[in-house]
Amino acid sequence: AAERYSGRSPGLPRVKHWQLWNEPNLTTYLRPQFEGDRVVSAPWYRAMTNVFYKSVHAAHGNNVVIAGAPSPFTVKNEGYVSVGPLRFMRELLCMSADERPQPTCARKTQFDIWAHHPYTSGGPTHTAFNPDDVSLGDLPEMKRLLDAAVKAGHIVSNQKMRFWVTEFSWDTSPPDALGLPLALHARWVSEALYRSWQAGVSMFTWFALRDEPNKSPYYCQCGLYLRGKTIAQDKPKPALQAFRFPFVAFSQPNATVTFWGRTPASDAKTLVIEQSGAGGWKQVATVLSNRNGIFQGTYASSAKTGFVRARIVGGGAGDTARPFGLRVPPDRTFCAFGSC
Repeated sequence: AAERYSGRSPGLPRVKHWQLWNEPNLTTYLRPQFEGDRVVSAPWYRAMTNVFYKSVHAAHGNNVVIAGAPSPFTVKNEGYVSVGPLRFMRELLCMSADERPQPTCARKTQFDIWAHHPYTSGGPTHTAFNPDDVSLGDLPEMKRLLDAAVKAGHIVSNQKMRFWVTEFSWDTSPPDALGLPLALHARWVSEALYRSWQAGVSMFTWFALRDEPNKSPYYCQCGLYLRGKTIAQDKPKPALQAFRFPFVAFSQPNATVTFWGRTPASDAKTLVIEQSGAGGWKQVATVLSNRNGIFQGTYASSAKTGFVRARIVGGGAGDTARPFGLRVPPDRTFCAFGSC
């Protein structure tokens, strides 16, 4: 496959990024996960990854191999069995469970990017219940383990190691009665991108673009578009703009407000930061985004309520971020994925 899409086959596109498997810590995709109490899926996946890496890079020297993409939760029931993603990762990379992970063997795994699916049964800082599970709030722990394995020489790559989120979402109400209200969903989408960026994530993929039809036996109402009878009749959720132009702002104890965002095209722009008040929107800061579109800063304000937004100078329609409230809503617990 890598040779076929190497760019040397007439009429076929060049494919650079190759991911091995989906959620290899889950019996839906790889089984068995255990033999007795011993994890067997991780060593099998290591062998698969090492062969895959050599073949994909042989087809084109600057191809990129993505590994991991584990399911976020430890599961053991009649339908599914999974190894917790941190345990799977430790077994794969031969690292200990310490706060500062140490090598437990000398085996090496070859890949260029580690991916994860950090579905979360709560808000953007919510942590998973099981210590081996990884939701959004646990991404820093996964990144520490990844960095420790790189430092130990247990990961072989000809590139700088990267950390990606290749699948994530929350259900919304509508259409899922037990999903997030649309306004809260939009806020959490922006903050999910911010918290992931804080944890070292450099690419974030949303699952899915549009809600799935509710006539299927298992469906996800987690799209950025409410599903219509046809694609032309789909309606964007507020979260579409939050994903396209993420922006957050937080009131700090020292009478300042900190903010972060990323421009829609991930490019360098001049932006103004505006805070809502009795007379409408007031400019409180000007900032330049870097070449990747990231901007951040701080301005003086003792406000604990109201809204803050970012606007691209000279921009057109869609170049103003959704207002982000300074009042932080309480966390809430609900089903992380699919209709409950």
